[in-house]
Amino acid sequence: MIISMTGYGRSTFSLGGKNIVLEIKTLNSKSFDLNLRIAPLFKEYEIEIRNLLNKSIMRGKTDCTLGYEMADDKGGEVNPVAVKEYYRQLKAIANELNVDDSRVFDLVFRLPNVTTTSNESLSEEQWMEVNKQLENACKQLNKFRTDEGANLEKDLVLRVQLMREALKEVEGLDPSRMEQQRTKMFSDLQSYMGDEDIDKNRFEQELIFYLEKMDITEEVTRLRSHCDYFIDTINESLSEKGKKLGFICQEMNREINTIGSKSYHAEMQRKVVVMKDELEKIKEQLNNVL
Repeated sequence: MIISMTGYGRSTFSLGGKNIVLEIKTLNSKSFDLNLRIAPLFKEYEIEIRNLLNKSIMRGKTDCTLGYEMADDKGGEVNPVAVKEYYRQLKAIANELNVDDSRVFDLVFRLPNVTTTSNESLSEEQWMEVNKQLENACKQLNKFRTDEGANLEKDLVLRVQLMREALKEVEGLDPSRMEQQRTKMFSDLQSYMGDEDIDKNRFEQELIFYLEKMDITEEVTRLRSHCDYFIDTINESLSEKGKKLGFICQEMNREINTIGSKSYHAEMQRKVVVMKDELEKIKEQLNNVL
């Protein structure tokens, strides 16, 4: 089973007269990279929140936002220091620009830190509820990742199958390629030396040595084995397998390049290009595999 690193989870709930909004988004990354934005109310539990997210998400660039808005009219106490300072600055700017300052006071209360809540701490029961909602949001996110991973898996399996088909065609072309090369070399030798001066026994010995260097049996066998191993790895029960699949791709790429360098055959080269193209698509998809 493949799991994607792209995911989304959201939870909204009421807590002590506040509407809590929790959002978690993940994208691909080589490690767990958390960007956590939480309201001051939850600051004392920041370490617990980070640990929970790290345990649930494991890997990926993660954005988590945990904030709230008041659900009733108890908006908190006015911060007189902030109000006076905002008003002073806005009044000075209005006078400097010679504009109407009649609504400066209204504008002040739209600015941050003008009001403070009288109770900026969570009870144990409230924290347990927040913790529960965090777990629910993580479950949503992981389900999103699993569903996205199922689509990725279908595409990866298809790409490997297309590589196998191209490899099978390469094998089919191999015997005619070898015979074509033998005929070409003998024809070139005839045109250069003349048929009567050719030592055919020596020619066959040299030909065998040359054709051995062109032989791709070993590379074809290894590439087929890597394709099988790739599919077996997809079917493993491990959660994190993106890096392992990436290592297998490196070995596949090495065998494909060797086959291409030995082919000396136009149609076979085209099949090699097909395999390399499919492998590049696989690599792109693996960037988003957990």
